[in-house]
Order: sequence, then C-alpha cells, then structure tokens
Amino acid sequence: MVSRSSSLPYVAVASTTIAFLACGGASTTNTDPSSSGSSGSSGSSGSSGSSGSSGSSGDADGGGTIDSGIEFASATVCTSKTMWTRADRGSSSMHPGRACIDCHSGEARAPSFTIAGTVYPTGHEPDDCNGVAGGVTVVVTDAAGKTQSLPVNSVGNFYSTTAITTPFHAKVVRNGVERAMVAGQTTGDCNSCHTEKGTNAAPGRIMAP
Repeated sequence: MVSRSSSLPYVAVASTTIAFLACGGASTTNTDPSSSGSSGSSGSSGSSGSSGSSGSSGDADGGGTIDSGIEFASATVCTSKTMWTRADRGSSSMHPGRACIDCHSGEARAPSFTIAGTVYPTGHEPDDCNGVAGGVTVVVTDAAGKTQSLPVNSVGNFYSTTAITTPFHAKVVRNGVERAMVAGQTTGDCNSCHTEKGTNAAPGRIMAP
C-alpha cells in the first residue's frame, strides 16, 4: 500500500509511471494524472508517449514503467526527527510504523481496524518515527467497488473501521499526484509488510508521492 516528498526528488515528467514491488509482490505505480507523454534524458516525446534515446516508452496504460529501486536505496532515517514516546497509551498518533491491526487484535478495548498503516516521506524509517505531517490521503477501493478516502494524520497514520471487501486496491494521493498499488490486496494491516526494511516483497515503507 499502498506515491514522494520534498526530501526526495520526484520524477514528474509527462506520463511517467514509477513501478516497484509492494506487499505480497504487488507492483505499485507513481503517476502524475495530469501528464500525457514521457520524456527521456536526451529527447522528449509528444502525445504518443514515446521517449528520447535514454528515456522510457509509454505503455498501454498511458505510462512508461521505470525501475525505481533507487527510491529505496537510501539508509534508514527518521526524517521527522520526532518519535512516539508514550508507550501504549491510546492515541490516533500512537506507534507510527508498527503493525496496527496485529497489535490491536490482542487488546479488547482497542479499535478493530479493517485497514491501517503509516505514510512516510522516505522508504526506510524506524518504528515509532513520526511520518508525513498530513496533507496526504489514502484512497481504498474494495472488491465491491466501494471507495474510502482516509486522511493521513499529523504523524502519518491512517485507519478505518469500515468493512472492506477483499481484494482491495489502494493509492496514496498528494497534490494531484498519486502512488498506487496495482494488484489487489487481502490484508489491511499495511505496516505488517511495509516495515522499515520491507517484508513479503514490499521494498520498505509506504511512501508519499
């Protein structure tokens, strides 16, 4: 789960789609919906989506696929330089980066989330480090076609208790740019895969566009 921040350069060329592995090996894309072609480093494209000699070509979905491994090549860092320090005291800001649903399943008084996670500005951030400070929305569309738009709070956390029919699709949206998971997902415990280093084929944290 399920798009970049000012701390990392975002490739915003026309119709460029950045794909990478997510939880369970599902590929995700990073797209500027307002774009319509792609450009290369030694040439530019027109509306056909073709690229210059060292760019990438447009595909049937209207975007070129680029290896984005460099996005997750950085070392672990707590970008916000602020951490959750209140142990297990209940709060919507608690334990950013940790597997919310797994933790709440063992607590009778904790909310029963159907989906929950944390959005970060970079790919490798430690547990309990505060994520992006709002301004981001996670949009979830389930197998029944129902859509939920979940605002990311001041520490990057998002969550919902509304029923979700799996498999669902999710995307992270900020300022008209989105990063979307292409394949359907069957678990809503996003941070269980999007850990600091990434598990189950996820490359790392959920990153904002």
